[in-house]
Amino acid sequence: MPALPMNEVVRVLMAHPDVADAVLSFERSHDGRQFEIAFVAVDPDRLSVGANHLQAETERRVAQWRRAFDQAYRHDADSLAPSFVGWTSNFTNKPIPEPEMADCTIQRIRALGARRVLEIGCGVGLLVEKLAPGCEVYCGTDLSPVAVQRLRAFAQSRPELRHVEFLEREATDLTGLLPHSFDAVVLNSVVQYFPGIEYLHTVLERAADLVAPGGHIFVGDVRNLELLPAFHREVQAAKAAPGATEASLERKIFLSIAQDRELVIDPGYFQGISQTIPQIGAADVLLKQGSSYELTRYRYDVVLRVDHQAISACTDNNSLVPDMKHWADERQPLATDPMAAAFLQHLGMALGNALRAELPDAQLPAAVIALSQRDFAEIVHALLRVPADPGSREAAEASI
Repeated sequence: MPALPMNEVVRVLMAHPDVADAVLSFERSHDGRQFEIAFVAVDPDRLSVGANHLQAETERRVAQWRRAFDQAYRHDADSLAPSFVGWTSNFTNKPIPEPEMADCTIQRIRALGARRVLEIGCGVGLLVEKLAPGCEVYCGTDLSPVAVQRLRAFAQSRPELRHVEFLEREATDLTGLLPHSFDAVVLNSVVQYFPGIEYLHTVLERAADLVAPGGHIFVGDVRNLELLPAFHREVQAAKAAPGATEASLERKIFLSIAQDRELVIDPGYFQGISQTIPQIGAADVLLKQGSSYELTRYRYDVVLRVDHQAISACTDNNSLVPDMKHWADERQPLATDPMAAAFLQHLGMALGNALRAELPDAQLPAAVIALSQRDFAEIVHALLRVPADPGSREAAEASI
């Protein structure tokens, strides 16, 4: 295929209404092969509109997770017994041992002394198996019909679990459950899959209404936004090929942060949650305990105490959903934006398709990566400061 002048590729990219700027970078693989990457900056207003559009399609996002979990749970279809299928280490790509995932969580939930428990996102039921026998009431919900069907069959085979009720529904759907009917609501290792902090806030607000006076909401295995850069630095360093340049590693770290599509939350969100959910009177943020380096270093648990005196004291707050834009103006954002990351990923794929359609016979970039303007500026700065290849500086300077 003939190589086109760089400005021809940039011309096609810049013709897209969402693109505010574009730059091409030459990279080298670990075996020395050279390839090209296109980075584009998305206009802030267009990014906001695109992310909001995806947020409005939360049902589609939830449906995507439902299909993903159905597939993961079917993979282990030979046994109905609960297991932590699907949980793997980012450092080793190997399954995280079950005790590392569950032991600390089970101890902390038992310490709450709850006899009536609602678990939102019960998955394949590892917590159900350990906690339900000691409860008078245990209700588990999950959006995966495969998970729910398996758990119902498993519970019927175990006399100590036959009192457990399972409901197929997404996390925000708590209809039919009576106010103050549970001593604890548990969300363990699920909030990272929520489409945004507003979605989580809605779940917590509705869950608080179901908790009896003095009860708790346990949110387990939360990814820590404060440590997100350190996490991706360690992961990329562990996976780096021999001979990888420092500049190449830095770009991979930066891009892995920018493209992280999970909900990662600053502990400060939970510490200030009583300002917007008055039913919650206190929040304890707890370090993970155990032998798993990834979990104990980069994740945490939260215990929220429901205080019904606080509910009666607050009568004027008509909007309990947090204004994340206002928080972002006051300080650093309190959570990542999975919908914005998803929009950028979809846009990068669409731009790649546009290049192939517009320039079918040309040698094109191996990938198009869409970024916010802030992240794009960081990438350009890195290209000009420490180019990965002698041609990178010229490419950057020619394209911006």
